[in-house]
This record gives sequence, structure tokens and C-alpha cells, in this order.
Amino acid sequence: MYEYLHSLPAFMNATAAKWAYVSLSALGALPGQFNRSALEAPWATDDVSDFGLSQTLAYLNSTEFVAYDKRFFEILGPEATIEHVQELAFQSHEAPCYIEDTNQLFFVEWGPPGGDNGTHPWQYLFDIDTNELRRITTDPPTYNAHGCVVYNHSLYVVTDGYGDQGTGQLVKIDPQSWKQEVILNNYFVQPFAGFNDLEIDPHGNFYLTDSKSAWGRGIVDFTPPTNPTVYFVERETLRIKPVHITDGNANGVAISPDGKTLYIPDTGVSKYYPTGKTPYGKRALSAFDISQSGAVLSNERLLSNPISYFYDGVRVSRNGWIFCGAGDGVDVIDPESGFTLGTIRVGGGENLAVSLSFGRNELWIVGRGGVWHVKGIRERLDRDW
Repeated sequence: MYEYLHSLPAFMNATAAKWAYVSLSALGALPGQFNRSALEAPWATDDVSDFGLSQTLAYLNSTEFVAYDKRFFEILGPEATIEHVQELAFQSHEAPCYIEDTNQLFFVEWGPPGGDNGTHPWQYLFDIDTNELRRITTDPPTYNAHGCVVYNHSLYVVTDGYGDQGTGQLVKIDPQSWKQEVILNNYFVQPFAGFNDLEIDPHGNFYLTDSKSAWGRGIVDFTPPTNPTVYFVERETLRIKPVHITDGNANGVAISPDGKTLYIPDTGVSKYYPTGKTPYGKRALSAFDISQSGAVLSNERLLSNPISYFYDGVRVSRNGWIFCGAGDGVDVIDPESGFTLGTIRVGGGENLAVSLSFGRNELWIVGRGGVWHVKGIRERLDRDW
């Protein structure tokens, strides 16, 4: 038994995956000297003087699942496993959408250095049964896709935009024919800065995050017209209005199963020109109450600030657990307390979890390094709509 770890619960003894259960009380008062950056996972640091702590951190860095709370075991269960099913370049991969009708995963390679100077008119399609990965191009092409959700058998995708192909857009894609149609590309003639992600509520209304990420990475060449903004779009009328504005950066967005709470991470931690990350930038995951119309957010509160790195893609499971891409892995967060229950790791090193998509009892993670498949999860994850 390593110091600072609990034994696994008895029902987890037969698990095939490599788990660890951290003792928070043992970590409360550490001996010797220790240090790490807020942008690196606790087990990624070697700046500790205590041998027992160093051993424990090294072990944690070799695991696949790290629990901080017993409920993490109940959610994932003993049959959960993670597999690195596609090894790709160490650059951002985004916009994962699991297409249940065809058992395929849609996702994108985002930004430089890939594509044509960082511009991508194509997307990836991964066949779950055969492990075949191929590139597809919609008709007409969808440039610089950044976020995706599935609704009523269609893909709804947001883009950064690109030159004469238009500014940021919300588009609808048929995953059978790959026909694409533009739904929205302006706010009363004002161009969008470049969409990052989106969410759809039980009624089919949209929440769109308009960010400075595309400008900051040189994907679009015009200065953002506003601070990063979250827009609400009424599906039937396409009425649109801002519901949240930040001087940080708008990134992921997700809604609770009852449609009453919206979760928005701020990634002002990223800075541009020169690009980099600062631990003094915004990293908070905030929760908001949603009005009956969906068009007003209120009662903003800090739900969580990540243990390490920052939250990127965010999705909420059928039972309300919040899953966040958080660098070293995907954090699972309690929506009531904001405590991190555990982390699904993607292997450490240069690998980095960016975003995710749910199946029934499985999920896919995309990021730097490729695609990971987590299956055998005890709780059902996909939602009703």
C-alpha cells in the first residue's frame, strides 16, 4: 500500500483497470517541501522532498482512474476500462459527437499546426466497430469546426469561420448524406468572433460560446468585435441574445438534465500574442440558473476551480454528473458541492484531454494525442434528448 492512498472498495477488487483511491485526510498535512504549478496535475510534479509522497505521486501517474470520493467508484463501476484507440498528433482535437445511428464518432483536428496553415475544411469520422479513421468533407465544406452536439439524428456544429468562407457559424449536418446548411452566422449583422462550443436544451434551443480562441491562434484575421459572449438562440424563431459576457474567454457549455442549470467554464487562463497559459487567468466553472424562457441566466456562482489545468469541453450525464476535459484527464464533478469526485486519465506526458462525448455506458475523449474510449461504465451517461 502506498502512503496517502486508501484501499479500493471490496466490490472493485476484480477491476481490470488500474485505479487509485486518494486519502484526502492523509494529504492534509504533508511533510518536507513540495511545490507544483496550478497548470500541472499533482502527480506530474517531482518537486517534493518526502520519499513516501514521491512514491505515491509516481504511482498515481501510472494509473487510469483516480478517485477522491467513493461515489466515483459507484458511477464508473469495476468494469470500466480506458483504451487509447487512435494515436494522433499532439495538437488539439475537438468537437466529438457520437452518432448512435451509425456507431461512429465525429470529431475535428483544430487549429495550427495542422491543416492548411491551421485551416481545416475536413473532419474526422471514426468507426467504433472497425477502428477505421477517415476524413470526410461536408457539402458544402465546413471550415474550422470547433464544437458539436447531436439532436434529433442531426449534428449541430459551430465553427470559427474562415476568410471569405464566412465568420463563425452554427450549421446543421446530416450524418448520412453529409449535407450541411447554415443556420446562423451573425448577431444582427455583427459577425461572431469565432464559436468555441455549443449546447442544446430539451426544447432544442441553443447556447453558443463565442470566444477569442480562433483569433488568438491566428485562424481568423479580424479582431473580435466584442468580449467573449455566450448567446441564447431560440430554435423556432432564431431570436438571439447575449446571456453571459466575460473578459476572460468563453469555452465549453453544458446544461443539467432538468434544463434548469447552465454550466460555463471560463478559460481566460489562455493568453495570446505571445500565446501561453497563466495561472492567474480565469479557470472557474460557474453555474447559472436558467429562466423559464431559457433566455436569462441568473444567480451566477463559482462551482469549481480545477485541481489542475483548466476545464475545456464540458458535458453533463443523465444523472447530472459534470464531466470536464481538464488536461491530464476528465474530471467528474458533483453538481451540488462542486467537489471533484475523480479523474479519468489519458496517460500523462504530452497527452491532454480536451473534450468528450457520451454513449449509453461509454464515452469518448478527444484531445492532444488522439482518441480514448472509456467503456463498461456502470451508470448510463447519454441523456433523453
